[in-house]
Amino acid sequence: MSDEPKRRPILSLKNPPKVVVPEVVKKPPEPPPAPQFDWKCKPCGAGIFIDEALGDEAVIRCPSCNAKLGTAGDFRAEPPPARLRARPVKRPNA
Repeated sequence: MSDEPKRRPILSLKNPPKVVVPEVVKKPPEPPPAPQFDWKCKPCGAGIFIDEALGDEAVIRCPSCNAKLGTAGDFRAEPPPARLRARPVKRPNA
């Protein structure tokens, strides 16, 4: 017998013990509802909502490309004039 202490076994992580992790069922967050636009800009296709509180002479510009689309009165006219640089959005029948 020698005076050296007994060697400890070497630990191996090649095959770790199986640990069962409880699954937490999480629902994915619902996306926010898509904004409802009434008109689309003809030059760039961005959606535009015309506020009813605007006066008839208020100039409407596209928020994306800053193109002058017409006046608020033009958007309320029935049928809209041909010079209007926006087209109505077609809504799916719900």
